[in-house]
Amino acid sequence: MLNRVFFLLFFVNILYANIDLQLPSKAILNEPFKFSIEINGNNIEFPSDINIDGNSPQNLGTSTSTTVLNGKIAKKIKKTYMFFPKSDFTFPSLKFIIDGKEYHTQKKEFILEKPSKTKSDLFDLEIKTSKNDLYIGENFILTILFKRKKDLQIIDLSFNKTDFKDFWFKQLDENETYEVDNYIVQELKFLMIPLKEGDLKLEPLGISAQILDVNSRFSFSNIAKEIKVYSNELSLNVRKLPDNIKLIGDFKIETTIDKDFLKKGEAVSYKVKITGTGNISDIPDLKLDIKNATMYENKPKIETKVSDNDLVGSYEKVFSIIPNESITIPSIKLGFFNKNENRLLELSSKEYKINVENSSNNLTNKNELVKKEDISNTKTTVIVEKNSLFENIVYFILGIVFTLITIIIYFYFINQKRKKEVYNTPLIKKVKKAKSKKELLKVLAIYINIDKNLDELLFKLEITNNVKVIKKEIIKEIIKLKL
Repeated sequence: MLNRVFFLLFFVNILYANIDLQLPSKAILNEPFKFSIEINGNNIEFPSDINIDGNSPQNLGTSTSTTVLNGKIAKKIKKTYMFFPKSDFTFPSLKFIIDGKEYHTQKKEFILEKPSKTKSDLFDLEIKTSKNDLYIGENFILTILFKRKKDLQIIDLSFNKTDFKDFWFKQLDENETYEVDNYIVQELKFLMIPLKEGDLKLEPLGISAQILDVNSRFSFSNIAKEIKVYSNELSLNVRKLPDNIKLIGDFKIETTIDKDFLKKGEAVSYKVKITGTGNISDIPDLKLDIKNATMYENKPKIETKVSDNDLVGSYEKVFSIIPNESITIPSIKLGFFNKNENRLLELSSKEYKINVENSSNNLTNKNELVKKEDISNTKTTVIVEKNSLFENIVYFILGIVFTLITIIIYFYFINQKRKKEVYNTPLIKKVKKAKSKKELLKVLAIYINIDKNLDELLFKLEITNNVKVIKKEIIKEIIKLKL
C-alpha cells in the first residue's frame, strides 16, 4: 500500500567501468540532493573540485575498504556528497584516473521540482497561520501539524531543512503531542515576522520518515523504507507601514537622570528605556544633539522574549554627558503604528534642565547646591567600592591560573610516563622483528579495514622496497590507534 501512496526516493545507478555513480532520480526544492561515487582500483584520483552549475557540494564522508587476495591488495573508495539546489541544473561529466587510465562520466539534466501536498491515510502534514493579512514587522504564529497512524512502526523522523525566506522566525516551546481518533498528532509553533511587503509564500514543508516495511517480499526480516511527506503552501498579504514608519506594536518610553546639578567637569548619567510589544529590535539607534557638552554613549541593550504568542522586550541605552555650562536634555520622540487602534502614535520623553555650578545660566539656589554636593560624595563612595571589587576579582583569577598551571604540569609528567609504555606493546614488538615485506604483511593482515591510514601504509608497503621507512610510519599509526 505504501508504494501506491508515497513517492520513495530511488537512486539511478550509472556504471562506468570501475565507477559506480549513484544519483537521485529527481531534484526537489528545499531538499538535499545527495549522490555517491564508488570506485574500485589501487591508484585512484578523484576530481579535486566538483562544481554543479555554481554549487559546491559538501563531502558528507568517505569510506575505504581494503582486502588481501593471493598476496595482492585491492581497494574500494566511496564518497558521498550533498547540496541544496535552488534552480534547474546540469550534473557535469566527472573525470577520474584509475590505475593510470582516464574515465569520464556522462552529464545529466535535472529540473527542480516543487513538492505538492501528500495525500494519504497514514500521514498528513499541514501548516496554518494565525493571520494572513498583516503589516511588515507584525508578528504572527505559524502552526505545524503532523499526523500519523498510531500503529505505524517509525524508526526515524526528521524535518527537512526549513528556509523561511523573507521572514524572521523563532520556534516556541509550546510543542504538543496528543491523540485524535486513531492518529498521533504532533504540533509545533513558530513566531514569525515578515521582513518585506508583497504576496509572500510559505513553501511546503517536508518530513522524512523511516518506517518498517513488514510486507517486504525481498527479505526474511523487516526492512526500512524512507518516505517523504509534504505540507500545503500558504500565501500571505504583507502591507507596508504608513508614512515610512518602521515600528508596529504598543510601546512606552521612560527616561531618568542621576542628578540635575553639577560641578564643573562632572557628568550626568541619562538613561533611556523603551518597553512594549512588537518588533522592538527595529528601534533605531537613539542619538542626542546637545551643544556645549561632551557626550559618551554605550551600545543599546536589547532584550526580547515571547509571551502569550507575542514578541515583547525592552530597549535600554545610557548616555554620559559632561556639559560646559547649564544645558537642557531634549525630549526623545518615538513613532510607531498601533495595530489595535489602527493609527500612528508618537511618544515623547521628559525634558531635563541640567545646571552647572558657576555657569552664566545657572538656575539653582544655594540650598540645592548643598544637597547636590552630598549626592556627589555618595557617588564617590560607590566608585571606591567598585575598585575594591576589581582587586578581589584579580586575586581570584590569579588563584585559578596558579591551580591550572599545577594541574597541567601534573598531567604532563603522567602523559610522558604513558608514552614510554605505549612504545612497547606486543604488536609493535612483532612489527619491529619483521625483516621482510611478507613477514610484515603476515603480522598486519588481521588489522586490514580498521583504519584507512593504516590501509594506505600497507598498500605502500607492497609497492616499495624501502621497508624501514614504511615500518616507522606503521608504528606511528599503531600508536595513534592504540593497537
